[in-house]
Amino acid sequence: MTFSYRFPRMIFLFLLTIPLLYLPASPVFQTAHAAGKVVIANGDWAPYQGKDLPGGGPASIIVTEAFATQGLDVEFRYMPWARGLNLTREAQTDATMLYSYNEERGQSFLYSDAIISLDTVVFHLKDKKFHWENPEDLKGMTLGAVLEYDYGFVREDSGYTLDRVASGEFNYRKLAAGRIDALMEERLVGLETARQEGLGDRITYHAKPIKSVPYHLIVSKENPRAEEIIQTFNKGLSQLKADGRLNQILQITP
Repeated sequence: MTFSYRFPRMIFLFLLTIPLLYLPASPVFQTAHAAGKVVIANGDWAPYQGKDLPGGGPASIIVTEAFATQGLDVEFRYMPWARGLNLTREAQTDATMLYSYNEERGQSFLYSDAIISLDTVVFHLKDKKFHWENPEDLKGMTLGAVLEYDYGFVREDSGYTLDRVASGEFNYRKLAAGRIDALMEERLVGLETARQEGLGDRITYHAKPIKSVPYHLIVSKENPRAEEIIQTFNKGLSQLKADGRLNQILQITP
C-alpha cells in the first residue's frame, strides 16, 4: 500500500520562509554597528578630506586619531554628500563629517565639539565685475551650490536662487561656461577645486565671507549609540588638543 501526504500549499510556503527570519542583518547595518569600530560616511572636500589625500586629509586624520585614543577603529566610506547624510540619518553609518550646524540638521543629528572653523566665500570669474556688501546684493544672482550644504543666510526660502549639484566640481564648469553667476564654497576648497579643474587662472573669490562657522562630526539621533559616539569622540578630540597633536595635523592644510 502506498501512503501519501500533501501539505497545504500555504503551510509549505510558510515553512520555507522560517529560515529567512534568522538570517543576519544586512552587511551595511551589521558593519556599521560592529563593536570596536566606527563607520563614517566621508566625502571629497580637498584639502580637508578626500579619498585621494594622504591619510584621507587632515579632517579625516583628526577623526581617526581622536577615536584611536579611545581604542576605536574608524572605517571611512566615501560617497556623495547627500547619500552620506541620508545613510547617517537612518543610522546605516555611525557618523558623517564635516558639517556645520543649522536648525534643520540639529533636529536629526547630535553634533560633536568643533573640529575646525572655516570661511565660506563667493567665487566668481576674474573677468566679470563682482561685488557684494549686503545680503540683498546676492539676490537676483544664480549661485552654484551643493545638495545638502548649508550656506548660512543664503537659502532658497529666503529668496536666493541656488543651483544645486551633487558634487561641487560641476559648479566650476558651469561658472566657466556662464551658466551660473557665482558659486559658494569654503575658501581653500574653492581654490583647490578651481586648480584641479584647470580654472585657477580664471576664477577668484570675494574676500567677504558669507559664513564663518565651526565644522563637526555628526551622528543621527536615531542611532542607539549616538551619545556614546559623540562623547567618545569629544574625549579623544580634547586629548589631541591637549597634547598639541590637533594643531600639528592642521598645519598640513595648505
